[in-house]
Amino acid sequence: MALKRFILPVFLSFLVFTQQVFALSVPEASGYVNDKAGIMNAKSRNELNEYLANLDQSTGIQIAVLTINSLENNSIEEYSLKVAEKWKLGNKEKDSGALLLISMKEHAVRIETGDGLEGILTDAKCGLIIRNIISPNFREGKYSAGIALAVQNMAGIALQDESLISGSVKKANDDDDDFLGTVYFIFFAFFFIVSVCSRRGRFPRWLVYSLLWNGASSGHRSSGGGSSFSGFSGGGGHFSGGGASGKW
Repeated sequence: MALKRFILPVFLSFLVFTQQVFALSVPEASGYVNDKAGIMNAKSRNELNEYLANLDQSTGIQIAVLTINSLENNSIEEYSLKVAEKWKLGNKEKDSGALLLISMKEHAVRIETGDGLEGILTDAKCGLIIRNIISPNFREGKYSAGIALAVQNMAGIALQDESLISGSVKKANDDDDDFLGTVYFIFFAFFFIVSVCSRRGRFPRWLVYSLLWNGASSGHRSSGGGSSFSGFSGGGGHFSGGGASGKW
């Protein structure tokens, strides 16, 4: 019995120790673009570094890129959050940071957003960037172009600058907004009619059907739219797990 009491704590301690030893470590940020997997060409990497440095200095929005060879059996969501928290991306008061993480072996992508950007660079919009920008480019081996364009879209959405947002992201986002607008219209119209008619003791079904049909039709009609920075340091921003993940 005494032996069992001794072995169990030792075994549990061993498990904790091995997890810590073999856990995937977070690299030090050597700039805004940390291409540890070596998938970007030097020109694109330097240009993107300069772009993100200017973005940070002029707007306070701090976006960083990290590419790695493998997650080594780690969850991309957990590892991404670990990186974002260690690097403390974004302004401390505004939490205006974001991370683009790419793992080559798993073909996995994650956009992690700081608390201050979650309301603008939403999970849905991050998903659109992954599906419509990163995945198509990566499937063709255009890693530098895919990363640069993805970052441009992230910045454009964060700044609410339409000129920086790709048509494929804008169009999909407009369609989503139209769909949600139609759903909200139908929902509120239905309950408004129920409320009014219940007071009068009558419930004209033809009126409900007419409103539902017109709402759906109008929603359908409106849907057609169509250098190295070794001194880099995070601004102290906070992350709570907002963003999106995907594959290519």
